[in-house]
Amino acid sequence: MIGFCLAAGAGSRLLPLTRVMPKPLLAPAGRPLVDLAVEALRAAGATRVVVNAHHGAGQLLAQLAGRSGVEVVVEPVLLGTGGGLVNAAKLGLLGDGDDPVLVTAADHVVDPADLAALGSFLGRSGAPMAAGLVPAAGDPFGLRLEGSPTGPDRPDRAGRDRSGDDGGRVVRDPDGPWDSAGVYALRVGVLLDLEEGPATLVGRVLGPLLDRGELAGLPFRGATADAGTLARLLDVSAGLLSGRWPYALPPGRLRRGLGTGPVFVAEGAQVDPAAGLAGPVVLDAGARVEAGAVVTRSVVGPGAVVGAGARVVGSFLGPGARVPPGATVTAALVPRAEHGADPAR
Repeated sequence: MIGFCLAAGAGSRLLPLTRVMPKPLLAPAGRPLVDLAVEALRAAGATRVVVNAHHGAGQLLAQLAGRSGVEVVVEPVLLGTGGGLVNAAKLGLLGDGDDPVLVTAADHVVDPADLAALGSFLGRSGAPMAAGLVPAAGDPFGLRLEGSPTGPDRPDRAGRDRSGDDGGRVVRDPDGPWDSAGVYALRVGVLLDLEEGPATLVGRVLGPLLDRGELAGLPFRGATADAGTLARLLDVSAGLLSGRWPYALPPGRLRRGLGTGPVFVAEGAQVDPAAGLAGPVVLDAGARVEAGAVVTRSVVGPGAVVGAGARVVGSFLGPGARVPPGATVTAALVPRAEHGADPAR
């Protein structure tokens, strides 16, 4: 099985931070999102992982250079989720015929056990494509499972009814209880006859299969998250610190802070004894929090500095960002300051 990680998008919902760093390289808990995605695909059984890149392609290439079994395909023109997948298939990077491909996105954090289960389910289902499913919420795609086992209720550890967890055929239903997790398993032959060029995955691949009744679906058991906005990125950070997913943190110290959440201080980060950290908080390698500063529910990126007496609340400071002494930063995405600019303004 080959893994494919979507990592080419611009991350416009995370501007201005993504002007200087592509979203897949953001590190909500000391490790870039793309590293977590590659690890998940490998743990799920992918013998090789292909990562597509466009926005910040040079930085992604540098991050993944020398990784055994990892290949980056750069798209000179952004092809979208569907176009990028078809492009990789036509380049011969995803195998041939019935070879299975496991697809995720760099900003989707999932349990590798769910990815492995989806890959196995594709083989059992006989379908050309299978989608990981999560309970519908917000503005759902609207999906319903048909033909799934109806045996006795099987509650999970949270006491929820898990009947139908063996999956089945997926049909559209505006009131359906399921939505796509944005993670898929498919047979590469499905892609080889499709038109090339920019397209979404729903429009080019998933939608037509769904309309023909050829899409299967498997409910995921573990936690899933989309780190595409500041609030979601911070939620992913808190989840990684609390063990919501089985990903190891980098070297450093994990401890309780002044608040209800944990605090992670990476190796090489510095915290003045007179500073306050109210978790969940991440201080990445080389970060510094000076005397009298308070950091709450935030990520302080590599080499970033929170000046003396400053306040940082619900924010994500990019690598090398600076919060001046006495400044207040709230619900902000702060890139590295340029030409003496004040990132707190």
